[in-house]
Amino acid sequence: MLGFAAVNTGNNLLYLLVSALLGFMAVSGVLGKWNLSKVGVRYLPPNEIYDGLPTLLGIELVNQRRRLPIFLMEIIVDDSTIFFPLVDPQQGRQKSLEITLFGRGRRQLPAVAVRSRFPVNFFIRSQGLIIDQEVTVFPAPQPCPDLRQSDPGGGQGAQQSWQKGYEGDIDRISDYRGGEPLKSIHWKLTARHDRLKVKELAATTRKPVVLDLAEVPGSGLEQRLRHASYLVTRWLRDGWPVGLKAGSLELPPGVGQQHKLLLLQALAHYGQDQAHYGQDQKTA
Repeated sequence: MLGFAAVNTGNNLLYLLVSALLGFMAVSGVLGKWNLSKVGVRYLPPNEIYDGLPTLLGIELVNQRRRLPIFLMEIIVDDSTIFFPLVDPQQGRQKSLEITLFGRGRRQLPAVAVRSRFPVNFFIRSQGLIIDQEVTVFPAPQPCPDLRQSDPGGGQGAQQSWQKGYEGDIDRISDYRGGEPLKSIHWKLTARHDRLKVKELAATTRKPVVLDLAEVPGSGLEQRLRHASYLVTRWLRDGWPVGLKAGSLELPPGVGQQHKLLLLQALAHYGQDQAHYGQDQKTA
């Protein structure tokens, strides 16, 4: 009788342990599914994205709940994973990942997968999200011979202008947009923020130039567009007001970041649907 009682007691303990584990699994599954509810994700793309070149893409995880936080959440984009340990109610947390888009013009940003490891990484639940957001991908700059014959605005004749450039005095500090050289990054301020900070310097003004796409060297249209992208970026960086002639499109010379984006958008959409260029021009 004693032996039978001992065996029965051991079985009861085993049943209790198995029941507790099954209950824990059930609760973990429910909490993991709940952790994925009322979660929003949005992209924060930089102003400059180039064909085939890696760029930093901002991504924000938004907690749409009124009271409870989000725990142990991962966002997966292609082969990159970003981990968010905690997001407070009705708040968002931003991080960056490296992404490469191919092909100039309008491109759809990739879908994301949201994965929850809450509460103890016992169950991993995930769901896919399609973010309906497009960006304009510019032709990647490819070095080519300089088409300028001379520098009538250089040397002693150059004047200081408080337009954005990469020479002269510091004008202001702004967020990294993906196209600035590494030497312009302000590392001390970057260490105090979650995003890269860059120094915008005053450029010198020079004689306006108009870049004619028909005169840009290259073995084909795509190479000529890459060369034109390089020349536009270089001339504006050197402080030259730059205009563009591409087929029937003519843009007057100008300077500054917004004008640079306007020129690059024209190159990105050249030969494609011009309706996209019109939308970009309105938002530039």
